[in-house]
Amino acid sequence: MRRPVTRVEGTATHGRGPGVVPSPKLAPPPPASDVLERDRLLDALDQATSGEIPSVTLLNAPAGSGKTVLLGSWFRRRARNHPAAEHLAWISLDANDNKVFSLWSSILRALQRSAGDGSVPGPAIPRDASAHEYVGAFTDACARLPRPVILVLDNAHELSAPDAVKNVNLLLRYLPPRVRIVIATRFPPPLILPRIRLEGRLREITARQLNFTEEEIGKLLAGQNLALSKADLDEISARTEGWTAGLRFLTLALAAAPDTGAAIRAFTGDDRLLAEYLGGEIVGPQPAQIREFLLSTSICPDISDELATRLTGQENSGHILYTLTRTNALVTRHGFRYRCHPLLRDYLRAELNRRHPSAYRRLHRSAAEWFTDAGDVLSALEHGIAAQDDELITRYVQRSGLQTVLSGHGPRLHTLLGALPDHILARPQVALIAAVAALDAHDLVAADRYLGRIDNSAQPLRSGRLRALNAVAVLYRARYGGQLDKALAGLRATSAGDTGDADLDLLALVTRGTAALWLGDVPGATEDLERALRTATLEQRDAVRLQCEVHLAGIARVQGDLPGLAVHTGAALELARSRGWTETSRTAFLYAVLGMAAYQRLDQESARRFSALATRLSPAVVEPGVEMLTVTLSAAVGFGLAADPHAVVETLRGHRKRLAAEPVAPWLVACTAPIEQRLALRVGEPTWATDVTERHRHLLAPYAEHALLSALVHIQRGRTGAARRRLRPVIERQTRPLVAQTLIECWLLEAVLADQAGEQNQAHSAVGRALDLAAPQQALRPFHDAGRRVRELLVRGAGRFGRTEEFASTVLQALPAHPAGPVDPLTSRELELLTELPSMRTTEQIADSLFVSVNTVKTHLRGIYRKLGVNHRRDAVVAARRRGLL
Repeated sequence: MRRPVTRVEGTATHGRGPGVVPSPKLAPPPPASDVLERDRLLDALDQATSGEIPSVTLLNAPAGSGKTVLLGSWFRRRARNHPAAEHLAWISLDANDNKVFSLWSSILRALQRSAGDGSVPGPAIPRDASAHEYVGAFTDACARLPRPVILVLDNAHELSAPDAVKNVNLLLRYLPPRVRIVIATRFPPPLILPRIRLEGRLREITARQLNFTEEEIGKLLAGQNLALSKADLDEISARTEGWTAGLRFLTLALAAAPDTGAAIRAFTGDDRLLAEYLGGEIVGPQPAQIREFLLSTSICPDISDELATRLTGQENSGHILYTLTRTNALVTRHGFRYRCHPLLRDYLRAELNRRHPSAYRRLHRSAAEWFTDAGDVLSALEHGIAAQDDELITRYVQRSGLQTVLSGHGPRLHTLLGALPDHILARPQVALIAAVAALDAHDLVAADRYLGRIDNSAQPLRSGRLRALNAVAVLYRARYGGQLDKALAGLRATSAGDTGDADLDLLALVTRGTAALWLGDVPGATEDLERALRTATLEQRDAVRLQCEVHLAGIARVQGDLPGLAVHTGAALELARSRGWTETSRTAFLYAVLGMAAYQRLDQESARRFSALATRLSPAVVEPGVEMLTVTLSAAVGFGLAADPHAVVETLRGHRKRLAAEPVAPWLVACTAPIEQRLALRVGEPTWATDVTERHRHLLAPYAEHALLSALVHIQRGRTGAARRRLRPVIERQTRPLVAQTLIECWLLEAVLADQAGEQNQAHSAVGRALDLAAPQQALRPFHDAGRRVRELLVRGAGRFGRTEEFASTVLQALPAHPAGPVDPLTSRELELLTELPSMRTTEQIADSLFVSVNTVKTHLRGIYRKLGVNHRRDAVVAARRRGLL
């Protein structure tokens, strides 16, 4: 039989009624002066506690996640903004609340405090009351209140006693209609939360949501008068991952540091204040077995069940890892692997090294063996270095170093090898592979240092393989500037490419092919790159495969091979996407090739987009040929939009002079020099245009490109006859072009000159030859750059271009119209009729198709003729095309 409940005013005595509760338990902690109120989380709490059904909101996150600070800010905002909307009650739970009477004393006192006016009397409840009696008393008290109730239970992880948990569960199960409960906990207490979730009454704010975003980190630090760069913010975000406590301790460290950047880089989990917090709040409360588990597994950034078992010897490692994630011990799960928060891992590794230095090296050696068995050579090498095992390190580098670079992990290998002691780097094979990795990471300083070890060594390289590897590394280095031809000859004097070492031979092949391309040997480059591509595809050496696809795409672009260009760029883009390389320096040259192709198609939007990508992704140190193409493309696409086009050309000219001493392939000059010359002429600098011709005479004199550049200079000086004589060997096929597009430009220039000389048949024929050459390439740019007269020739020749007629129409539509002067606008009916005029249909047939009379058609025709200033149908078509109406 249920004991009757009586109520009296005030505090009950003689063991009845709620006990004494310290006032600080019933209010959120005072706000700190530097708290950043995050609206997105405050709004999320508002939304979670709204609605008609009685609900529970759970904030489940690790220590230091800012749960209490957030709830305090929200609690005060609700009280400030909605004072008459609800009753707000707060309880900071502690271990004493595991006693049922103390727990309910806290709850009922918080409810009384929220009423504020004494409208809720203190119930007279004996200390041995049942859970149902307590819940009944709470329900009755809530019913006396005129407004809904929001009850905050902070630190709910403190509740562990079965009776206390049972009472809270009963409260959650029979929550009164107008009551919302907000629970903050470091880990899920043993409450009936799954049941409430199933009923649709649970609202959750996760640890990930509580983490500061990069924008919020910037605002927080700005509030501390810390002006940080984007790089600093990225570093802070990576180190803290937005964890509130980590950010708090970082701000303390920065406040006392004279050098902010250095303090950010030096901040780790071993920071004294943060280490004390981690030891006391995260690691310290764990059982001894779990603490040792965390120390042993901290040597790995992420860990699997099997690896944890290898390191700790504990067969239940999987269960331990799962439990750590469930208890919010700053351990998270990602697929089948687990990882510590970076700051916690820093702390644990430092503790391991201090307490058990020999175990630290032993564990790293065990990890190296495990990763070797798993086929992860880079991770194995990293742990071998940490274990300070010289023989293990040397064996990994010698066996797998080149494979690592060719597979796309050169930059990471470069970082690891940079930490090796000098006595290991003194070994020739290690130094040479380190040089190759440094070059793959575009670190020429480090590469020169490693190669210098070989040059300064008193002992010669003993094996043919080492001599071949040295020659490959030297040629690789020469691609960035130096005696490329000499280095290529040196490579060919060794057994490189035929050593029997698959990775060394592949590296030799792709390096030789790339060097041949930059020296102008396109056939030799094509042969080597295609062979390297086949091998790289078979052996799954993706970095080499991408390099081959990109350079072969460049060759296809030069040769006007549109299908080949599409095949190679498509394969390169797909590979880059699959490996996550689309936003790395590996694709910078690819975007330059794609941008140049788009520029030639008059696709300005794509050209600008690819140019921006190529410029942004280009490393600080880049091959001269790639740099020349990228800079020229940037000038070409930016010229028309620049506020000062003259400055664009001047910058391009300065860049060309800076690269004058570098070996550059003639075909690359043939691609870029005409662009530079045309831009110079457009800004009124004929002297600069002449300089382009003279500067590249030694490279281009035997080829059609030099004739084109010279002809343009002659035209600028009014020497049209000299210009035609200069072009004649090209159009008569006595002088060959390096770039397929050059011949198109020469024929268009001949067409313009012939038309100026009154040779209309020759001019039409020349335009036709240009169309024949341009159609397979979809090359629109030469027609655009040839000027207004070419458009006039296309208009006059419409209908007489045979099999390229469709392409001629495409070109005409792409070129800007040049109206002769203002005209009366055509009506919609006249425009409709105008589109019929190029056809061979009669007036009667046109009238029939438009469902109008013949007289109506004739009336509209007279209007068209008058507005276009012509007298005949054919002249109307020509005039309409000239004005861009057709």
